[in-house]
Amino acid sequence: MNNNSLETGTIFITGIPASGKSTLGKNLQDALLKVGIDNVKLLDGEVIRGELVKQGKRYGYSTDERNKVALEIAHAAQRYNKKSVISIICAICHVKETREEMRKIIGNVMEVYLECPVRICAKRDYKGHYAKAFQGAYDNFVGVTEPYQKSDHVELVLYTGNDSIAKCSRQLLESVLVFLEHSEEKEIAA
Repeated sequence: MNNNSLETGTIFITGIPASGKSTLGKNLQDALLKVGIDNVKLLDGEVIRGELVKQGKRYGYSTDERNKVALEIAHAAQRYNKKSVISIICAICHVKETREEMRKIIGNVMEVYLECPVRICAKRDYKGHYAKAFQGAYDNFVGVTEPYQKSDHVELVLYTGNDSIAKCSRQLLESVLVFLEHSEEKEIAA
C-alpha cells in the first residue's frame, strides 16, 4: 500500500493510565511503516508535555491544565494533517467535552478507546503512580480520584484488559487502514 493513495487523518488512542495507549500507538506507527505508509507522526501525551516545557509552557495535572494540553495536542495533529501527515495521538484526555472539542479542531478523527479495568492498569503501572493515587498522594489521578468520561460514540473499542497487545495491535491496524481508505473516498467525493 502506498501512502500517496491514502488521505490523512488522526488516530486518537485514549483511555486511563497504563491501559496501553503508548504501546499501541508505537505498534501502529511501526505497522504502518511496514505496509509502506511513512507519513506518520506519533504524538504521545507525555512526550508532548516535555516539548511544551521546552517552549516555556508548563502545565500541571488539574483537569483544566490537562484539557489545555489536550487542545495543544489537537492543534499539533491538525498542523501535521494539513502537511499530509497522519497523526497518532496517545493521550488520556478523560473529559468527554474536551475530546469533542479536539474532534472539531482536527476534523478527520478515528477515536480508539482502550477498555481496561483499573485493577489491571494498576498492576501494569511500573512507575507506581496508581499505588500513590490509592494512598492519596494525588488530588487528580484519572481512574482513581478522577473519572474517565466515556464518549457516546467511538470508532473502535479495544479490550486491552482481556486481549493481548498483539491481538489489539492487529485489530487497530485493520481498522486504521479502513479509516484511511474511507477518508480518501470522502476526499475524492467532495
